[in-house]
Amino acid sequence: MLKVYGSKMCPDCIELEKAFESEKVEYEYHDITGDLRELKAFLALRDSNPKFDKAKAKGLIGIPIVQTEDGTLTFKWQDFLKKPVQTSGCSDGVCGVPQK
Repeated sequence: MLKVYGSKMCPDCIELEKAFESEKVEYEYHDITGDLRELKAFLALRDSNPKFDKAKAKGLIGIPIVQTEDGTLTFKWQDFLKKPVQTSGCSDGVCGVPQK
């Protein structure tokens, strides 16, 4: 099952939740601002994985991010949808990072 790390305070994470629910995508949601254990788990993942380097360089958190069953991390949560989302404020899946 997919794991999603996000926050109930993040507009892009809320958008992901609505889209996944609408299309019945199965996932576990890990709210990093709602539970200290979830935050610690996310920070350990973030601090040990170069996938987050671009987000960290821009002073961003790096959410929402999806972790697949094989451990692969992706910011491109829209790839799990049948219908593309047109309203996302994300650029290349990394919210707040300008596209080059």
